[in-house]
Amino acid sequence: MTEKHPTQDEPYDPLTINRFKIEAAMLDLIDQLQRQGLDKLEIALALADAAEDYVMRLASTTPDEPEDDIRPHGYQ
Repeated sequence: MTEKHPTQDEPYDPLTINRFKIEAAMLDLIDQLQRQGLDKLEIALALADAAEDYVMRLASTTPDEPEDDIRPHGYQ
């Protein structure tokens, strides 16, 4: 996976660049968890569940609510 930089003829798309950064961080996390002995399927399911929970928390917050309030209970 390589980061694609836009040329002068292409519009700047921050969503694509942000997606690359997020995916790269996720792959690093997966590598770290595998080195700790976690199974690929276990990691994939946990990431999918966590992403779904995060989206649901985002959807249930109000625009003026601080981002810290959307973390799962027990996280700081």
